[in-house]
Amino acid sequence: MKGVIAIMKLKHQITEDVMIAEFLKAEIDSQRYGSTIKKALGDVEVSIITNPNLNAEDENKYRKWLLGEVRGYGKNKALFENFPSEVNWRIAVFSQEDLQSVMYIDYSYWNGLSNNTRLPMDAAKNVLNNVEIYGVKNDGFRAINSVIKQGKTFPKMIFVSCNENSRIVALEGHARLTAYFIDKEYIPPELEVIIGFSEDFAAWDLY
Repeated sequence: MKGVIAIMKLKHQITEDVMIAEFLKAEIDSQRYGSTIKKALGDVEVSIITNPNLNAEDENKYRKWLLGEVRGYGKNKALFENFPSEVNWRIAVFSQEDLQSVMYIDYSYWNGLSNNTRLPMDAAKNVLNNVEIYGVKNDGFRAINSVIKQGKTFPKMIFVSCNENSRIVALEGHARLTAYFIDKEYIPPELEVIIGFSEDFAAWDLY
């Protein structure tokens, strides 16, 4: 599945630590992963995620360990099985047109919801038509769409690609992408995201 190539505006390079912090910040409030992250935190203050100090090396190391515990990062497991060890992480700006080309990971639920196109705008149509995959309710997408309309801001979505001329796949932010396309009027003209580049993404099973 080739997908459509987005013409994004690439900005500055960022560290792996920034990506990890943003990933955890997005998922700490998610219905699916939030409780798992909080359980793994134990007695550690949640502010290490909600208000990260990226200049504190001990914090950065802990967050990397935590993402490994809950999602398999750096352990070649789960979401991050066969994920490249060396990735060039950048900040980028995506237009609404750019977002239309971003694909879901190659995973059964997202494939089903999008009619096997892996495109969020197709999935959003199914959500609006009350199509449910594997009996999973669509209420979460509608709830996110509702707060988007109220002006809520979210952590940056995280995308990956082999290079600037390859398809772009969402690593983190599937639910938000879907919610945006429920009502495209509320997609910002420009949306800042994180994107990682590595030719080795071709070997990532979910790409």
